[in-house]
Amino acid sequence: MRARLAIFLCIAFSFAALVSCTKEQRRLTLAHSTEEPAPSIADIISTSLAAHDLDLSLEEIPNSTDIVRAILDGELDLGIIEEPDHALPGIVTIAPLYPSVLHVLHRKTDDPKDFADVVRNHSVYAGPIGGAAHRLLEQLADDFDVARSQYKILDNPWIVEPDVYFIFGGLLSADSISQLSKFQLYSFARHDDVDGGSVADGIVLKHHHLESFLLPRKIYYSMNDESVVTLAIRSALIANENFDNDLGFKIASHLFNNAQEIGRDYPLVTHELNVDLNAADLMLPLHAGSRRFLERDMPGFVERYVDVIALVLTVVLAILSGLFTLYRRQQQAKKDRVDDYYEKLLLIRDGAEGTSDRENLRAARRQTLTVQQDVLSLLIDERIAADTSLMAFLSLSNQIINELDHRIDYRL
Repeated sequence: MRARLAIFLCIAFSFAALVSCTKEQRRLTLAHSTEEPAPSIADIISTSLAAHDLDLSLEEIPNSTDIVRAILDGELDLGIIEEPDHALPGIVTIAPLYPSVLHVLHRKTDDPKDFADVVRNHSVYAGPIGGAAHRLLEQLADDFDVARSQYKILDNPWIVEPDVYFIFGGLLSADSISQLSKFQLYSFARHDDVDGGSVADGIVLKHHHLESFLLPRKIYYSMNDESVVTLAIRSALIANENFDNDLGFKIASHLFNNAQEIGRDYPLVTHELNVDLNAADLMLPLHAGSRRFLERDMPGFVERYVDVIALVLTVVLAILSGLFTLYRRQQQAKKDRVDDYYEKLLLIRDGAEGTSDRENLRAARRQTLTVQQDVLSLLIDERIAADTSLMAFLSLSNQIINELDHRIDYRL
């Protein structure tokens, strides 16, 4: 009894250890920037995935470049970053999450004529140095021929208030709107711009990781009396391309299936996190597990190409039918030739039956041998099948020769 109890306890402890190890393997680290809404979205994802035995440890890293490096080095499992303007070897997308909206705010006392006027001779806060907003600011300043010496980038807006805010993020909160009451939103399009002809469209055409984004009028009260056309950049959940396929499938399926629930806390999530996304639009390729989830309801190979397969089978069957018919005709033609020689034998036999002259009988014998030899040559040269027709011919020819030999010898 004690021995059985000991064995049972050993098995129970082993099973508990196995379960513990499995859960340990599912403990993941998710990094995000310090700029909203990334921290809030990371917290929502962590809470949501916890119900599915996925324990996410969150870590704040201001610079997306550092997040990518840590993922490539194996120090992190997942990260939330704005999509770069170029591919990142070894990095894939688990799921697109939300658009990070660019807010360009200048003082209400200024009246800029274009983007160059917004930046030139002003101090600008563009988020963390090296971040997506900072990089885009420098790119746009170069596009609008504003030298680096003509504007100043601030790394901390709390020490010195900037003249311009150039920041990516979610929609501004009521507290932010109150603190920025002295600022006005800048629009990359004029009211008289036709579709496809605004400055925003030109920027998107040149910087294909961006998209234009419309902020409706009065969304921020006094900050935009009219609608504002700005830019947005997709933020995505990324991982190493070697990230476990089953885990990638599980995370992607949970995020896509619960997009509406996640969107209750941040509505712009549903703008990107939907199963109808075109993977070709992503700057970073989809993870294999995510692709498997998105393609789970797609028709299989046979279903997708059933018409083509049916056409190919029809053509193949038609060709095979034609070849079989041709083969049958060839075989029939060969059989007909044997039948012709068969008739010659009958004529030779009928002619020999009406004579008793030895020379005539010998001539009939030679004719029979000649016909027999012709058929044997035909058998070799044209590969006539040794069927019943051929066997009947050979039997008849040999019978006629034997009869003629008998008649010649006995002078019948």
